[in-house]
Amino acid sequence: MKKVLLIVSVALITATNVLAQNQDDDDLGILNHGSVALGIGTTGISADLILPFSPYVAVRGGADILPFKYSSDYDIHYRNGVAQAVLPNEIKLEGKLSICTGHLLFDVFPSKQGSFHLTAGAYLGGGKVAEAYNKEDGALAAVTAYNKMVPNSQKAGYTLGDYFLTPDENGNVNANVKVSTIRPYVGIGFGRPFPTKSRVAYNLDLGVQYWGKPKVTCQGQELTDENLNGDDGGIVRYISMASIWPVLNFHVVVRLF
Repeated sequence: MKKVLLIVSVALITATNVLAQNQDDDDLGILNHGSVALGIGTTGISADLILPFSPYVAVRGGADILPFKYSSDYDIHYRNGVAQAVLPNEIKLEGKLSICTGHLLFDVFPSKQGSFHLTAGAYLGGGKVAEAYNKEDGALAAVTAYNKMVPNSQKAGYTLGDYFLTPDENGNVNANVKVSTIRPYVGIGFGRPFPTKSRVAYNLDLGVQYWGKPKVTCQGQELTDENLNGDDGGIVRYISMASIWPVLNFHVVVRLF
């Protein structure tokens, strides 16, 4: 009896696997299949859960993270000569690109069997996408201490175009770039979200996120290209023009059921 049950069990498992391997996208219905995907690209490292609405429409929900850091030295120019002589004239800055988003995307397939698809949806995340700050905490503490001892007209600070900026009470400086928290996305892609011939497939996405016009702030003041007079090397002008973020992502898709 045990041998018979064992044979029947093996037969059922084998038949189930064969049916799973031979099914096609024609049986895709509302949320009756599922895949996961891991990706890498210009939005960073991403993870997705994919579910179908029909053979022609699939929905993807997931998250992306893009961490990146860089360091550089920045010369400080003070408003008065006395401060320039007795205070630090250089600071080590660290920049950080930190884009962490969630996304909800809809893939529309013109053909049941084709891999080409159109995609629309949105990315959602914190408004701050980049930041620059002094690498050593309290690097300009001497400037803050100096400012506490002199009248407002003699306070020390660093100039950037028409801006006169002073470090905070802890002797630190901070600049950041902010964009819209909701970023609509449109694009195209290649690849099926629910592999049929095997459990693994590869997808490619190409499109753009709309960020809106980025805002650059430093010590709480919004910086504009017109008032910087080129002292920033044109960085703010280029950032302000970058209202879209290009998306090129490669995914490995694994079918779960």
